[in-house]
Amino acid sequence: MIKHPFNKSWYDQFDNVAKKTLAQYLVNKGHSVGNVKEDYNVDVVSTKEEYTYFNEAEVKRAWKNDWPTDWAEIRIPERKKRLVEMYKEKNGVLNFYVFRNDLKQVFRIKDTSLTEDRLKEARGRNIRAGEKFFHVPYQEAELINLA
Repeated sequence: MIKHPFNKSWYDQFDNVAKKTLAQYLVNKGHSVGNVKEDYNVDVVSTKEEYTYFNEAEVKRAWKNDWPTDWAEIRIPERKKRLVEMYKEKNGVLNFYVFRNDLKQVFRIKDTSLTEDRLKEARGRNIRAGEKFFHVPYQEAELINLA
């Protein structure tokens, strides 16, 4: 698996605020949220009714305003595949949340959208040659307004 090197400044800038924003959104939707402390698994674990939800948050820095319709897909890094595999056996719901740079909108993507046939190489300014992503059509995701 080829992946972009870890960028601590991006992590420091976005990780904590994205997790807090996601946790608040889930609480507003009736979830009980536990600790959001970094454990290198999913970012936020929540419960609602009889279900456990495993929630992963990330910020798409290039997404600045309304989603550009010429961006046909949302890309989830291949490294997130380990979460899909890890939580298959947990009898819960795994969701990926991709936030706009200003955190005013977010796409919710179900784990069932991350299938092997969607795992392909991607190109971009901050993507290494050969790096793979799940390519999920944006119309398949749920766009949520937070502002």
